[in-house]
Amino acid sequence: MTDMHPAIRVSEIFGPTIQGEGVLIGLPTVFIRTGGCDYRCSWCDSLHAVDNQYRHEWLPMPIDAVWQTVHALSGGRPVMVSLSGGNPAIQPFGPLIERGHREGYRFALETQGSVVREWFADLDVLTLSPKPPSSEMTTRWAAFD
Repeated sequence: MTDMHPAIRVSEIFGPTIQGEGVLIGLPTVFIRTGGCDYRCSWCDSLHAVDNQYRHEWLPMPIDAVWQTVHALSGGRPVMVSLSGGNPAIQPFGPLIERGHREGYRFALETQGSVVREWFADLDVLTLSPKPPSSEMTTRWAAFD
């Protein structure tokens, strides 16, 4: 089966591990950390997923490959899948969410809210985390390319 969807820039996929923060604390979770962000916040703890100097490490993965990795990591047992980054909202996650839901997986995303996608309506949990001026963030418009 060929994947007709755009690739997702992946920094890392790992888990399942126990979610350690937020409303999903304690749940077994597979994490998909994407590469690329349209903001640059002074306190970012995921520079390997944000800074362009790491861009060569962001593997453009077809949706099928991302799904196969998540499925293998979870042992085929439906778990929560956390979409993080960088800013995962700039990635084409709609088809992955649709596919995962068919098999009972749930999806959570955290974003600073700079962009809105139609597929947000399909998420099980959406966390908006706006960045205040104290973040000293700058918008990196090239990240949208």
